[in-house]
Amino acid sequence: MESNFVKIVECFNITGIGLLAELQHNVNGIPPNTEITDSTSDETWIIKKRVHHGILILDKSEKYFECETESMHVDSVFKTLTERKIAVEKELNKRKNGVYMYLIKPEKKKQKLKPEIGTELIIKKRHHNNV
Repeated sequence: MESNFVKIVECFNITGIGLLAELQHNVNGIPPNTEITDSTSDETWIIKKRVHHGILILDKSEKYFECETESMHVDSVFKTLTERKIAVEKELNKRKNGVYMYLIKPEKKKQKLKPEIGTELIIKKRHHNNV
C-alpha cells in the first residue's frame, strides 16, 4: 500500500459516538482533522481521533503515534482469560498489519455515511491544530 493511502478494513456506525473505522495504513499515524478521500466518488471523510483498544493498553502493547493528539479507547468484556488472550493476539496481529481504529465523520451531510469496505482512500490534507 502506498504511503498516502488508507484502506477501509471495517466501518461501524456507533450510536452516540459516530463512525468507528478500522483503517490500514503505513504512515506514522493520522492526525486529527486529516481528510481521506475516495478518488472515484470524490467523497471525503475527516479523521476525528484515534481509538485505542483497552486490552492492548492494559497489555502495554498498543502502538502510539506522536501526531495523533486526540484519542479515546474502547473496552471489551471477556468471559474467560482464554477469550481475552485470543482477542489480544487478534489486535496485535492487526497492528502488525498496519490496522488501527479511528473515529471518522463525513465531510458533507448529504454524502453517504460510511465508506465502502476495501476502498482505498487518499490522505489528502493534514491539518495541524494551531495552538
